[in-house]
Amino acid sequence: VALEKAQAKAELANRSKSEFLANMSHEIRTPMTSIMGFADLLSDDRNGALDNEQRNSFITTIKRNGEHLLSIINDILDLSKIEAGKLAVERVEVNITQLVQEVISLMQVKADAKRLAVKAVFPATLPRLVETDPVRLRQILVNLVGNAIKFTELGEVTVCVRYSPETPTRLTIAVIDTGMGMS
Repeated sequence: VALEKAQAKAELANRSKSEFLANMSHEIRTPMTSIMGFADLLSDDRNGALDNEQRNSFITTIKRNGEHLLSIINDILDLSKIEAGKLAVERVEVNITQLVQEVISLMQVKADAKRLAVKAVFPATLPRLVETDPVRLRQILVNLVGNAIKFTELGEVTVCVRYSPETPTRLTIAVIDTGMGMS
């Protein structure tokens, strides 16, 4: 019985890993397609038809998608660290407003493709800096906002940060969308 349970657990872990890799390969293709497409547009502009604003916009899009691709690769590497029991969690001071706005900027291309608004709401009482692991928080928010965009056809996605001075060690971040919802 113990052997059967261990085998079932190993099979489930293997299936989960396969699903994760399939999802990651899809997630890698999205920013890579954007990078390649905008790089092609830049290289095809041999007669200089693009103005500086368009060129800078293309470069910004390439850079943003490159950063997103790097974060996906880091997610994959983190999975290996988790499995090896070697994932370190940091605790550093972070500007939460800036971090959330960076995530929204990163996910804007996906939202624009679906004609969705993405916004953030911050309380007036939010401290400028909070202690957290910015890499892990960014990963979590990219995943949550990405899923919200993926499963929302009309409307918007809102990242709502909540903080109360009465509970100064607690910060709540909710990703709210007008999508189909989940149980």
